[in-house]
Amino acid sequence: MYSACEAFPRQLDNLAGATPAPRDRAPRDTKPRAAGKVTARSKNNVMARSRALARALLLGSGMRKTAIAFFPLASLLSAATAVSVLPGCGGATTPHLVTLLRSAPVVPNTNAPLEVVSRATAIADPLPVRNSSVVYGDIEAALGTAVSTAAAPWADEHKDTPIGRAGGWTVLVEVTGAEAVLEPGGRVVVGLDVRATLRTRHGNAYLGQTQLNCRDGGLRSADEGAPIIYRCMTHIGRDLAGWLSGGVRLEPPPTDPT
Repeated sequence: MYSACEAFPRQLDNLAGATPAPRDRAPRDTKPRAAGKVTARSKNNVMARSRALARALLLGSGMRKTAIAFFPLASLLSAATAVSVLPGCGGATTPHLVTLLRSAPVVPNTNAPLEVVSRATAIADPLPVRNSSVVYGDIEAALGTAVSTAAAPWADEHKDTPIGRAGGWTVLVEVTGAEAVLEPGGRVVVGLDVRATLRTRHGNAYLGQTQLNCRDGGLRSADEGAPIIYRCMTHIGRDLAGWLSGGVRLEPPPTDPT
């Protein structure tokens, strides 16, 4: 017994190797008969040969070749199409999308003086998990939510500063690298590299830039790995909050009146 995927290639091979049916021929009379004597069988042989010759002349050699050539080609194409639509015969699997926003526990405060703008155009979004058919979606939106939530205490502390009252800050968080892999032991490992650029919201004055990254993992199946990558994003948000607390100036340099 063969499966559907195995049976169709065998049918294709049989069809490709099939030979056309032989042409109609008059039956050959092998029995001896007396010279000069016309029998009923010989009349039938002559009439059969005449019909075969007339049919050959009407069809023509070129027409016969065309008919023979087109039949296997059309049959092969039809069978190949049938194989391509059989489930499991194409060799490709449909990716299973896992959205990361479901793992976001907190909605950021949009009225905070720190505006987080996330970008993930440098990577694949959804992000494929190697060695699996799973992809992680909403990388960009989930990163913005994680960073805003992690930096919320810092933003709350600085809302009454001169820059905070004047509109606050904008931090652009760009993902420059990302990877996710399902290891043979059943452990999901993820990694993110980002570049953060801080500007004032009023006047768009440049204040500073830094590079951040995270690596995290856990014993989970690939379709249950969303909390791992969101936890990695939260680490980036906390590191960014630490950078804002002492690694960058929060006010633009004074302008020279001259």
